[in-house]
Amino acid sequence: MLGRDAILAAMKRADDRLVITPLLESRQIGAASVDVRLGHQFIVLRKSPLSHLDPGDTSIWASALRRSQEKHRISLGNRFVLHPNQFVLAATLEYVSLPTNLAASVEGRSSWGRLGLIIATACSIAPGFKGCVTLEIVNSGDVPLVVYPGLKIAQIVFYHTEGKGDYRRPELGSVAAKYDCPVGPQFSRINTEQDVQIWSHQLKQTSN
Repeated sequence: MLGRDAILAAMKRADDRLVITPLLESRQIGAASVDVRLGHQFIVLRKSPLSHLDPGDTSIWASALRRSQEKHRISLGNRFVLHPNQFVLAATLEYVSLPTNLAASVEGRSSWGRLGLIIATACSIAPGFKGCVTLEIVNSGDVPLVVYPGLKIAQIVFYHTEGKGDYRRPELGSVAAKYDCPVGPQFSRINTEQDVQIWSHQLKQTSN
């Protein structure tokens, strides 16, 4: 795990350096993490007559997502209300570019956790990733919570990696870069994964 000095050194390297922008305050860099802020965009799940979401049914996947989820943009100074048990996708205000020798994870901040806010349910960031980091946010408490774009909402912890790996280069053994250079939260693209297509096809063949 990288401490403050190592994080600053990684950001000052001449090449293949760590980029986190904008950093509005130097104190966002803590003893062993970097605080990141809530961006302006949200993907909200909405009630729909859909009976289910099936990533194996590629013919209707895009339209099913549009019927069950929608994007919202909240301007600076305006609030977003998270109701109990509500799940939304958001993204960091900061754009992050990881060098190929660093991986990272997203963790909730303790102050928000004590209010019942879960920040990241899929928290791994691969070496070489570039973009705003998508946050899976859940209000697990019993009362609505108000958040504002620009608030420090989560923290990123960085780790040195051993061996080569690059999110953007599958030939080095990485996963395909489904979410390359996002600037806001992205709809799920699980339907594009080869594994989904193989297994859903096998199940359909078996059921027939």
